[in-house]
Amino acid sequence: MQQIKKRRKRSGLERNKALTGRIICYFWLAGFLLFMAAPLVQSLRYSFSRVDITQGNVTLTPTGLNHYTHAFTADAQFLPMLFDSLTVIVVDVLLVTFFSLFVAVMLNRKFPGRALLRAIFFLPVIITSGALVYVMQSDVTAQFAGTTGQAGMPMLQTVDFKEMLMTLTNNNPAVAVLTDAIDRVYQIIWKSGVQILLFIAGLQAISPALYESAEVEGSTSWESFWKITLPMISPIIVINLVYTIIDSFTDYNNTLLRYIQDMAFGTTLNQGYSAALAWIFFGIISVLLALSMGLLSRKVFYMND
Repeated sequence: MQQIKKRRKRSGLERNKALTGRIICYFWLAGFLLFMAAPLVQSLRYSFSRVDITQGNVTLTPTGLNHYTHAFTADAQFLPMLFDSLTVIVVDVLLVTFFSLFVAVMLNRKFPGRALLRAIFFLPVIITSGALVYVMQSDVTAQFAGTTGQAGMPMLQTVDFKEMLMTLTNNNPAVAVLTDAIDRVYQIIWKSGVQILLFIAGLQAISPALYESAEVEGSTSWESFWKITLPMISPIIVINLVYTIIDSFTDYNNTLLRYIQDMAFGTTLNQGYSAALAWIFFGIISVLLALSMGLLSRKVFYMND
């Protein structure tokens, strides 16, 4: 009888969780239909048309697949930008995932100052290089505000540390690689906050009894990580990978997204071609996301077995 009651209770909890998930999806679907569906369909129409705007009136002239063929055959900038964007996305996904997992494992341990260290990772103002450099530039410029050169201009307006290092080392390639790596570290830290939070939540959901049993059996910390921690948080890894791919895809620093924006609202004002480029990029990212989801889901299912 007790087992039957436990099964009923478990099934009731599962139904409640499923209902909560469906309600959340319904809210998202309602918001998509109200605010996103019409612009999405309109942009798809633009990608197959020439868009002419005269006195606030929009005229669409069908062009078929001309915009799509032009992107792959005549546009000399699109393919290099697409390759660079995909490369950056792949690198960001790998680095952010591994870094956030490493930091989450460290922050999940008990040590003095753990709460403060967790807070630091969620304060972008402290960890962004741009803000720090801006403050340093402001302080230095204020100190030398009264010093002028022969032309009557301030001798020190800004401090470009990367350029200064390259000048002092006579443009040494090793220094360029080092400065680029340092810049990359700041970007990885900036993009890892949400992933660290999700990993910590997944780690705290693992029962300590599993680690205690493994320790009794003589398992090392490294073996416990590979045989307990990693399989248990494998669903969180999938969620973080999907989130990181989408986050990198929508990053404003993405050169291809800026090119698409300039094509639509810059000097050319070619909304039709811009929409076609956006749909090509969206299709490629969707395929990459579907492949990642399929492969990772199989891996997660295998690990959980």
